[in-house]
Amino acid sequence: MKLTCKQQDLAKGLSIVGHAVSTRTTLPILSHILLATDGDHVRLSATNLEIGITCRVPATIQEEGATTVPARLFSDFVGSLAPAGVELALQPGGQSLKVSGQRSQATIRGMDPAEFPTIPAAEGGETPVTLDAAELRDMIAQTTFAAASDDARPVFTGVLVRVAGNTLTFAAADSFRLAVRRATLGAEAASGDVLIPAKTLNELARVIPDAGAVNMVVTPGRNQVLFEVGDVRLVSNLIAGQFPNFDAILPKGHATRASLQTDTFRQAAKTASLFGRDSANIVRLKIESGEAGGITPGNVTLQANAEDVGDSTSTLDAAVDGNGLEIIFNVKYLTDVLAVVDTETVSLELNTAQQPGVVRPSGPLGEQYTYVIMPMHNTR
Repeated sequence: MKLTCKQQDLAKGLSIVGHAVSTRTTLPILSHILLATDGDHVRLSATNLEIGITCRVPATIQEEGATTVPARLFSDFVGSLAPAGVELALQPGGQSLKVSGQRSQATIRGMDPAEFPTIPAAEGGETPVTLDAAELRDMIAQTTFAAASDDARPVFTGVLVRVAGNTLTFAAADSFRLAVRRATLGAEAASGDVLIPAKTLNELARVIPDAGAVNMVVTPGRNQVLFEVGDVRLVSNLIAGQFPNFDAILPKGHATRASLQTDTFRQAAKTASLFGRDSANIVRLKIESGEAGGITPGNVTLQANAEDVGDSTSTLDAAVDGNGLEIIFNVKYLTDVLAVVDTETVSLELNTAQQPGVVRPSGPLGEQYTYVIMPMHNTR
């Protein structure tokens, strides 16, 4: 193998596939990146056996071939080179790769590329579903944080991805909260559900561009999903199991609705979290309506208390529809959702102190996004 490519292109490709490199493994090959010629490109591949990422980098190919290199060493060395041409030449009779830059060169010993695991392709899979990259990034940000972080119940570590006609739905839950985000597809697609690990989607958000189209393909056995955008491919195992019927959990109405400025609500929740973190993250919300009936100016008060440390109280102006109400939430569940909502205002919809509450953004996003939080007990 012998080829030349731009240092900037190679460094960018290595940063992309580096997200799939295994840092803790008993299989040395998983800490390597596979380099292989592919037409007028060099293909970089990495996998940790849960996800695999492939990126094609433009190159001038003198001799075809393949090898593997230690990911960290190779990436760090390429990153140290000047932004100019980089020559990669596999030495005869082994797996030593000579890397030559403008002012520096090195020889890096690799492993037999035949040992590198095969990363599945999309050939023979279901019809691709085309997603907008920017909207996909938003959907990921607005749902994955609600997935469980431990593996006690594997289905809750994933995000349910549902295609039904021209509607795409992401849903994530951890038994205490539920985030549901919907989007309209450009064309109808085959209906079906898959359960994608939340950490896979977070890695996807890091490698996809800010704009463009992303194709999602489920492999023939429906045990893996592949995302493709430009010269980048990410493939991931799917989670086996039945995700709960989240539609049955979504409240069908509300008795009290408070609309607040998102920025001030976000800041008040952050302030409350400073004191709540030492008392099971408890924050008490007291909603009060104005003097007149109907939709009138009112307020929402957030109170948090840390025993032996202190307490905080923040009172926010709000447009309140319905009766006043006091409810207790885990403040982290509020700060998490307010961090991913950028609308000017947001609504808090409630029924009773014992029933789930809903945080809903204003405007069109409010029709697409619903965040449900279970309340905490008043006895705490």
